[in-house]
Amino acid sequence: MSSESVSSRYELEQTLGELGLKRSTYRALMLLPLVYVAWADGKMEQCELSRILEFAQARLHMKPDTVAVLERWLQEPPSQSYVERGLTGLLGVALHEEMFDVDVDELPDLVVHAEAIARATADALDDPLAVTPEEEVALGEIARLLQVDGGSTWKRVLESLRTQHPPQA
Repeated sequence: MSSESVSSRYELEQTLGELGLKRSTYRALMLLPLVYVAWADGKMEQCELSRILEFAQARLHMKPDTVAVLERWLQEPPSQSYVERGLTGLLGVALHEEMFDVDVDELPDLVVHAEAIARATADALDDPLAVTPEEEVALGEIARLLQVDGGSTWKRVLESLRTQHPPQA
């Protein structure tokens, strides 16, 4: 292991420690994009909460430490700077060769799941038109910070199609 690798790992662990995370909770960072989108419009709906918890149970080994991190994020929205540092840390964990907590191949999937959270409403669990402007911004930030091409959300695709092919009366 090179001294540069040791230094970058130390800096990454120090940053994550400043965010209140420790080695046993790094994988909780996979939930941060979902939590961020859920809070983007200033409130977290029950259906968004349910989807986040389902994802957590299916994809993470929920240990008490991880649950505590998630509960903190669900009770109060993380600050913008926390999210930015957390997502940058998530990318760092995924890219760091000696850390096996998160695989870089999982990152694009997180953007897809974050969009699913944005499409979830109390009225419809998968409504592409339900994505708010704040959620659109959050999805773009997540894709940028995780260095994933997020592409267009389904809401934008549908709006584009409607503009190109307006409904006939």
